[in-house]
Amino acid sequence: MNKFIVITVLLFSMYSSKNNNKIESAIDYKGIIIENAEYTMQIDIEKAENNLANLIVKMELKNGSHFISPNYKGNASGKFHMDLGDYTAIDFNGNIKEFPKSKLVSGPEGFGNHKANWVTTNTSYTQAINIKSKEDFEVFGRVKFVIEPKCTLEVTTFGIVSKNGILTITSPKC
Repeated sequence: MNKFIVITVLLFSMYSSKNNNKIESAIDYKGIIIENAEYTMQIDIEKAENNLANLIVKMELKNGSHFISPNYKGNASGKFHMDLGDYTAIDFNGNIKEFPKSKLVSGPEGFGNHKANWVTTNTSYTQAINIKSKEDFEVFGRVKFVIEPKCTLEVTTFGIVSKNGILTITSPKC
């Protein structure tokens, strides 16, 4: 009976360790992650249909941090912004989508009555991208915004690489 229990436990542990490896490789994250005390930013890309892809930026805010939405219609320096360089292989298609959508509200404490679309909760941004080249390419872009209450300009650069039709996000090495 003891031999049966030992063999069963050994087989179960071998089977479990093999399955854990499969799960870990299935959730391998291919984008880039920037993490600091104020926020965690994840940048990734997903293929869509008809020569389109979606650039996705997820912002997880920490310690009461906040910033101005790209959907704010007023004049504010430092609002959330994404751009690409001047490339022929790729360009933005349409407006950035924000989820959940920010609302025009008075600023957080310390910002007086300044009304803006303040982002104070975890938010995802999706920007459609038009893929204009079937050739391999590498292009660069950036995400830029002022994080409050620290009041610092945050700039994150990223690369979009197309190799054999597969799109990936990279972190440029300077």
